[in-house]
Amino acid sequence: MNTYHSGLTAQFDALLAGREQELCAVLHTREAQADTGEARSDVIDFKDIAIEDTLAVVDEVQAENAAHELEQVLAARRRLQDHRYGACLDCGEAIDLRRLAAMPATPFCTGCQAVHEQEHAALARH
Repeated sequence: MNTYHSGLTAQFDALLAGREQELCAVLHTREAQADTGEARSDVIDFKDIAIEDTLAVVDEVQAENAAHELEQVLAARRRLQDHRYGACLDCGEAIDLRRLAAMPATPFCTGCQAVHEQEHAALARH
């Protein structure tokens, strides 16, 4: 398994910085729309109202996901600076480089991520 090493710091810092900018732009746009009360279109009938309500919910979920991912990106950048990047926060084992390349902000190895997802699914069922 290929793993992260300090020679890759600049590459991963650039990946994380780029994603941070993208997420900040998404959140800034969402905030600007909320501040101006910008609507998508003129509401004409109940069907339009239902569509507007659905799109508002989708926008809110996207904003929540972006905020959560931004937290993960910022945490990953802190780990990068603290020389703790690339190690699973749960078990301490090295995270596969392919996983880091696909999801640079991931704090967990594949096995620990699966455990977290199972726990989350169990909580959601209750």
